[in-house]
Amino acid sequence: MRVSRLLRTTGWRFAAAPLAVWLALTLTGVAGLVWLERGGRETLAQRFQLRVQLVADFVTSYVADLIERERVQAEAFLTEPTVDERDFFRSVNAFGYPAAVLLDSRGRALHVAPRDTTITGRQLADLYPHLRTATFEGQPAVSPVVPSAARGEPVVGFAVPFDTPSGRRVFSGAVEIARSPLGVYLSSAISMSGVKLHLIDASGVIVASNHEHAGSLPTLAVNEPRLTGALAERSSGQYLEQDGRWQYASHTIPGTPWRLSASVAEEVLYAPVAGGEIGGRAAVVAAAAVGLLVVVAAGRARRNRRELKISEELFRKVFDDSRIGMTLNDTTGRLIRVNPALCRMLGRGESDLVGRTYQEITHPDSRNAGVNDARDCLAGRAAGFTVDKQYLHADGSIVEASVTGAVLRDEQNRPQLFATQVVDVTERRAFERAREQHERELAERADQLQQANNQMADFIAMLTHDVRQPLTGIVSGGEVLLDDWTGMDDETRQRYVRRMTAAGRRADHIVTEILTLAQLDAGAIATRPVVLDVHDAVRQAVTAADVPVTVTAPDEAPAFADPVHLQLMLGNLISNAAKYGSPPYEIVVVRLRDRVQIRVADRGEGVPEEFVPHLFDRFARADTGIATVKPGTGLGLHFVRQLADANGIEVGYQPGTAYGAVFFLMLPATAPGHLGTGSRSVVLPRDFDRQIADRN
Repeated sequence: MRVSRLLRTTGWRFAAAPLAVWLALTLTGVAGLVWLERGGRETLAQRFQLRVQLVADFVTSYVADLIERERVQAEAFLTEPTVDERDFFRSVNAFGYPAAVLLDSRGRALHVAPRDTTITGRQLADLYPHLRTATFEGQPAVSPVVPSAARGEPVVGFAVPFDTPSGRRVFSGAVEIARSPLGVYLSSAISMSGVKLHLIDASGVIVASNHEHAGSLPTLAVNEPRLTGALAERSSGQYLEQDGRWQYASHTIPGTPWRLSASVAEEVLYAPVAGGEIGGRAAVVAAAAVGLLVVVAAGRARRNRRELKISEELFRKVFDDSRIGMTLNDTTGRLIRVNPALCRMLGRGESDLVGRTYQEITHPDSRNAGVNDARDCLAGRAAGFTVDKQYLHADGSIVEASVTGAVLRDEQNRPQLFATQVVDVTERRAFERAREQHERELAERADQLQQANNQMADFIAMLTHDVRQPLTGIVSGGEVLLDDWTGMDDETRQRYVRRMTAAGRRADHIVTEILTLAQLDAGAIATRPVVLDVHDAVRQAVTAADVPVTVTAPDEAPAFADPVHLQLMLGNLISNAAKYGSPPYEIVVVRLRDRVQIRVADRGEGVPEEFVPHLFDRFARADTGIATVKPGTGLGLHFVRQLADANGIEVGYQPGTAYGAVFFLMLPATAPGHLGTGSRSVVLPRDFDRQIADRN
């Protein structure tokens, strides 16, 4: 009613055009708000989908890791022609399986846990699909959920085939997923409140979840019937529950009959943007109301423009009482009138300002600001302008201001005066600069934290696989020796001891590399270069490596290096050649003008060309070639480069002339000026040897 009364007072004829503009802007604002709300919700839904994908990836990696550990355990202790029952039960107990079975190549039971003489010797592969797949197809397989015969708890069987001199065998263990590390992980995998995680098999039985279910073998159809119906139609989407609409997503777990599903109420999922949506709608309503008032004001202005002139008294009141600086100046920039706000802003009296030009009170850096805009106004190309500039306070300090100017014309459209408004933005500019600096610092901190998180993730992944594997071999071998020492012959004891020794050396090597790298990263390792004979150093490294290596070196080849660090670098290069290359192995020492070069060569398949740029990176391992079947941490060559950098030594790689790989170290033949700054990793062409010979 009040709006209609205002429009009648203003006149519909004068308000029609502003009203049309207001309506268009209001519709645009509503459309923009709807777009923003939809975009925010889509972003949250995508984040939820990504979290579910990450959980599915973890489940996949857990299954693959468990199968691999079963294979390693079986190949270590269950490959003898006649498997001792104690070795079988020791392997079962190592994984904590409530039930397990060992089958021969025909699917007959060799050993069963718990002991059951009625099952031993029976053909079991045809009775269980996962045992049949592992026995006759040679592929690891995972069973559906079944009750454990030992405890009655829901379990899943993991059947792993492995080859022995007596033919293929299958080791299958039952895992209580709900009590396993996977069950613990699923209980807290997604921190969002109210999320329901379910890991189900092909028949709909719940393998594991992040909340309790009734029954010994709960099914998704009984506990979540509406989610079951939605999953039958699509792998992700929405479904309706009694308490509202829910979002869900699901992913199949490769190599298993499992599917991971996650669902969450949209009220919970979209809670982070709910407040913003309410605020946005309130802002649109407020803007529409303000816009309508503007429409009314515009209509009144259009009606009164021909009837009223600017009242001098009203202008004087607005001019003098304004809280922002205002001036009237002629077309040359000379001040004719100033208001008290401007006087306070510049610390000058009215008499001190009137008669001066703008240039006299403007900071030298801003004297050209707005000059071209004023000329455009005088020429009729613009009616006004806005410019940021700096003024000089009476005490010499700088006043930052935003200046808005407009040209006033007479009846013949000739420019007469400039009316300007000057807003003091000194504090706002200072705050913006401080905020921008703070944002830059936060971005830098975020990048540093992300890099640290990435390195920590790589480090944990390496420790999980490469350190635990040799330790498992040591612990298992030690238990065998403790239990059966008196019943073993010397050859069997030596075989177990050799296994434990090899695993211990592997673990010791990994730990030594990690500790040294940590010291290098922290800058806590000290280098002690001395003059040494490279020929003797190479001989010492070859002897320690216990690898047949041919050494070609002059009788004397003095160079500067830390003896301990040089032995570590040579040991890593020799072991790298022995692991990934093929004999014959060769080390050549070459004396150059001011350096001594050590070349470690093998006759293997070489380094894949696409992997060469990442050869010396931390945790880097090639995705093709022999590296895919060899164990390793991806730290060896990175370790060499870090030590070389600390010692001012150049390290690099050169493809073999026909095949194989050549790694080299360039040691200074004279004392380096500053260690730790001259090292770099390089890749040389195949004909680099000929180029060196031409120069020397």
